[in-house]
Amino acid sequence: MTNESAHFRLEEVAPGAWAAVAGVTGACVSNAGIIDLGDRTLIFDTFMTPQAAEDLARAAESLTGRGAGLVVNSHHHSDHVRGNQVFAGVEILSTARTRELIEASSPDDHEAYTERLESRIGTVHDQLPNAESDTTERRDLEMSMETARAVLSSLPRLSSTLPSRSYDDALVVEGSERAAHILTYGGGHTDSDTFVFLPDASVVFAGDLLWVANHPWGGDGHPDEWINIIYRIEALGPDLVVPGHGNVASFEYARVFTRYLTHMCDVVRQAEATGTSTTKLAASPVPPQYADWGEANRYAQTLEALGRRVGLPPD
Repeated sequence: MTNESAHFRLEEVAPGAWAAVAGVTGACVSNAGIIDLGDRTLIFDTFMTPQAAEDLARAAESLTGRGAGLVVNSHHHSDHVRGNQVFAGVEILSTARTRELIEASSPDDHEAYTERLESRIGTVHDQLPNAESDTTERRDLEMSMETARAVLSSLPRLSSTLPSRSYDDALVVEGSERAAHILTYGGGHTDSDTFVFLPDASVVFAGDLLWVANHPWGGDGHPDEWINIIYRIEALGPDLVVPGHGNVASFEYARVFTRYLTHMCDVVRQAEATGTSTTKLAASPVPPQYADWGEANRYAQTLEALGRRVGLPPD
């Protein structure tokens, strides 16, 4: 049994708790977690592809001496739940709204989905020669291509596996060695977001409620509520955060991220007040302090989506 993977690296964030931080193969682009409760192993999120989720399952068994006993889906986005099928025999937990969204967003036409992925690969292939080497833009394009290829290769065996159990707002799972607090404060990044807090270790597995040095996708979210949710998580007193994307960080980094979200809200409000078009809004420059963050294209995409939501004209 091995806990090594080409798709992610493991980082122990507390005794018996590990972050599985996405690597560069494209088979996973978001992070996951492994938590040893003493008599039960909890998996937090399951990656984008079965091949990465299989490595996650093997790593959990190697680290804790037992297979997964509970899986928690933080939200519905595919990069966090497409590995669910690997844990099909395990109880998978989410909010009821997250389950609805997973079901609604699962591709039911694999042929059309294949065509979209192949088109994406072709588009990126054409863009790469124009991107300067060793730049954030080029690295983002290369990762986008690797991700599309990894998902494409998984399609022949990919199946949608929905959460088997839902909860309302809080659930404490008591293990023989520690308790895991499974919580939702509503919708910030999406309509419904779950995180896991380990009080004994002061560690929070935040899912996409917090991103480190990466531009977040906010087009499905509610930025004002998102900021409030982060403040509520801060009140729990975590020292360390496992983000949905990016490296493990001190929870103090949440201040950087809330400033980013506040900036996005301010830009959209100003555009709404002046009747700025979504096209012009999306052309807003990335502030210098965030210029080296990964996936800079998400800045424009999120602004455009939020502009449409408040009814800005397209042009």
